[in-house]
Amino acid sequence: MRKRTVKTSDVIEEKSEVALEYVLGGLFAFLLGLLGYRYHEYKFGEYIFIFAIALMGVGLTSIGYGVSRAWRVREVTALDVECPFCQKINHVVEAPTSDFLCSFCNRSIPVEDGKVLPVFQVRCGYCNELNFYNAKTEVLICEKCDHEIPIAQEDGKAKKRLPRGFVVQEDPNLYDLVLVETGPKEEELIPVLQHMLALNRKQVKQIMEEVPAVLLTGITRKKAEMLAAQLAAHDAKAEYNPISE
Repeated sequence: MRKRTVKTSDVIEEKSEVALEYVLGGLFAFLLGLLGYRYHEYKFGEYIFIFAIALMGVGLTSIGYGVSRAWRVREVTALDVECPFCQKINHVVEAPTSDFLCSFCNRSIPVEDGKVLPVFQVRCGYCNELNFYNAKTEVLICEKCDHEIPIAQEDGKAKKRLPRGFVVQEDPNLYDLVLVETGPKEEELIPVLQHMLALNRKQVKQIMEEVPAVLLTGITRKKAEMLAAQLAAHDAKAEYNPISE
């Protein structure tokens, strides 16, 4: 199984969240213990005193541990990877082994055999919109008008076609894309939803906790089918429903 490419920023965010939880929890415990120590003589003095001292000790230990976790964030490694779309530098923990989202343009950076693939540009013959593709692109759908843009493979081979079972339908209705189940591969699903919705990791995790959740609204059937299939590839379940007039 191919290992997921991990961004340095995601690791720092996760470690910082844990550190903050320990610090805030420890601070609360310490203040509660301090309050008990201050007023222990009013009722059950000896027992309250012992409990307050213990609570203050737990609080200080938790704060110390949280601070040490925060300090270790500085040890997270950062390898520079240039995005082929926007030429901005992304920082990852180690050499990428799978596609990952650019932190700046939110496009999926193609990776194969540990190397970032070059991207190429082509204009849509229907609307003249500029689109990107790479050597791994199987089907290219225009980002503006949702028409398929034929991509020729290597010399002597046929042009790439829509995958079997993908039916082009001229449907005038607009649809809502609804996430019904996140499935067991939530960590794989997070970067997919980040790219799809142009949201950060925390926002995506909040959406995943509130399923069923509307991901996109007012999209064509073709785009809804394509995005639902993309989510299904990561064992998530999505439905697309026509918008009622």
